[in-house]
Amino acid sequence: MPQRHYVNRFVRDFRQWTEKYVDHMHFTVPLQTGTSDGYKFPSEYIGQYGVYEAVKHIYSRNANLAHLVTNEGNNLHLSRKYFAPDLEKGITQIRDEWRAKNQLSDDSTVIFFAPGNETNEAEFCVENARRGVKEFLLKYSAPTSLSAKARPLENFVTVISLHSGSDGERYTKEFLTKNEWYGKVIFVTNEGNEHLDAMCAADLGIIYDGQMVSSAAACHLPTMDLIKMRMHHQWYHDLFNRWWNDMNIIADNNVYPELIGGEAWFGKIGDTLAEWYVKPDTRYQMIRKFDGFVKEAMSYKPVDRSVVKSRDLILQDGQAYDVY
Repeated sequence: MPQRHYVNRFVRDFRQWTEKYVDHMHFTVPLQTGTSDGYKFPSEYIGQYGVYEAVKHIYSRNANLAHLVTNEGNNLHLSRKYFAPDLEKGITQIRDEWRAKNQLSDDSTVIFFAPGNETNEAEFCVENARRGVKEFLLKYSAPTSLSAKARPLENFVTVISLHSGSDGERYTKEFLTKNEWYGKVIFVTNEGNEHLDAMCAADLGIIYDGQMVSSAAACHLPTMDLIKMRMHHQWYHDLFNRWWNDMNIIADNNVYPELIGGEAWFGKIGDTLAEWYVKPDTRYQMIRKFDGFVKEAMSYKPVDRSVVKSRDLILQDGQAYDVY
């Protein structure tokens, strides 16, 4: 099946007179344009599973929200009025628990780095991320910083997230046996959703493009998106979609900066980390820009009118909910 937003372009441009090999499409970005005669190819929006898995995990970990995950985890009931504060409360709880477990204070700066699952992805970004983080730490941590108020290096931690058993994991670990990472490092994997806990607890993110970026948006983590792409490929993509990352496309806004090809060099990574570090309001600005689009990134489940007779789905707390 075609992947990512190419599916959407396929759905939009497919014509009824060419329907010979495909009966139905699933697409991941909610963009639809009908043909001149109003035709729409049979399709279903399935959303970003990275967002869905992150929100489900956050809700499941919170005693006040866990009851909203139903049908063996297949349905999420999200409040129409209080979704954003509910999500932030769940993230804060996981942040506090994860930092306590790893003996990190609340004022520690945690950098989350996910180099991708494939060898070529890790090859593209691991060295630049390593040098970018080192440059950032040398400038903003004591004793190497020129600032008298710089915090000690021990206050900065890098979390490296690797998909268990992947080629990217093997490459990254082999690389780090020969190249030292500057400062303290904590490794996490996808097992037990360790990577989602770490994203909730982190302050700054560096992630190779994919569903992990979508999860970061749900975890309210400021993230730069690293993408291996040739210039002509980028040009043709920008001609149609403007942005490359799915969450940016959904929001139609460059919320997460996309470092494509030669832009993903260590100087740019270091400068971006520094900019976000000295402007902590960046996190809340990104949350505001993604407001409403986190919900839109998941597949909406229509209300079953044979069961729900009122206008909205109302739960025992008296609040209206949507199901995803």
